[in-house]
Amino acid sequence: MPSSTFVPERPDLRVYAPSGTLLTFLFHGVFRNKSEIEQHVADPQQKITLSHISQFVEHMLEAGYQFVSPDDVERGLADDGRYVMATFDDGYANNLLVRPLLEEYGVPAVFFISTGHVLAGTPFWWDVLYRELWRRGASAKQIAQVGQGLKELTNIEIESVLTSMFGAKSLVAESDIDRPLSVGELQDFARCPFVHLGNHTRDHGVLTNYTSTGIAEQLGAAQDDLERMVGLRPTCVSYPNGNYSAEVLRTARSLGLTLGITVERARNLLPLDRADDGWLRLGRFTLWGTRDIGEQCDNVLADSWWKGVWSKFVGRDTRSWQRRSA
Repeated sequence: MPSSTFVPERPDLRVYAPSGTLLTFLFHGVFRNKSEIEQHVADPQQKITLSHISQFVEHMLEAGYQFVSPDDVERGLADDGRYVMATFDDGYANNLLVRPLLEEYGVPAVFFISTGHVLAGTPFWWDVLYRELWRRGASAKQIAQVGQGLKELTNIEIESVLTSMFGAKSLVAESDIDRPLSVGELQDFARCPFVHLGNHTRDHGVLTNYTSTGIAEQLGAAQDDLERMVGLRPTCVSYPNGNYSAEVLRTARSLGLTLGITVERARNLLPLDRADDGWLRLGRFTLWGTRDIGEQCDNVLADSWWKGVWSKFVGRDTRSWQRRSA
């Protein structure tokens, strides 16, 4: 990977922006500002504010990228195009803040919904863990270590642990910062032409922790829930925690899910490879609010450009090289 010195000045971004690629980016909750993060009501995760989202959109448009939806991908993308897909995992109510921005710039985004949280109104377990341990004086590192262990459990097991640690009242959202969308909010959100919904399982279940039956229940229930709530069955899925297996891919495909988003840091070459479940294993980049958004985007573009040049000169199979280096 080239160092940041290879990143061009902004007026020359289009020179380095690689053609024939679909770049996908990951977001979760969106804070209004830094002061909301400092309330410690929810796990700050990427520490992304609405201003960061705006910077991201502007930067990618300036680099000559076209924002696309899963429907656009299904219809087919030009082999020499430059495309970007913005994705938001989980279904936080604060994702509603993004809608005016999407409408202003005329760009689509995909919101992957954990439907059980919407139906029950319960907060996400990592926010409960963060809030309760922070109030008890734990450090961010200690909280992350406990959270990593919980990721090896099913959602029912995790909630049982949290209840035993902090009491049943801990599983109640405290504000708009940590709560999921309500059913009514989701229905209204889905009416926006720039909002596209995807499957993020019923309970944000890390699917590799489940049996074959459990995988089918988590994915299938989310499909059914979204059809009942907003009248559509998604064709796109984001795997919680990025975890997937051959069984997960088979189940997703059997439920009509044709696009699958991972957290593997990799560009997606065009035309997208349907072979070997390539459409169900799309790579995705993560941006952080603690670093300059434009610089991070530039690094992704420069890295992708450099890999393209490298493969051209040495004649390597870029797709297989990309998967090994992700």
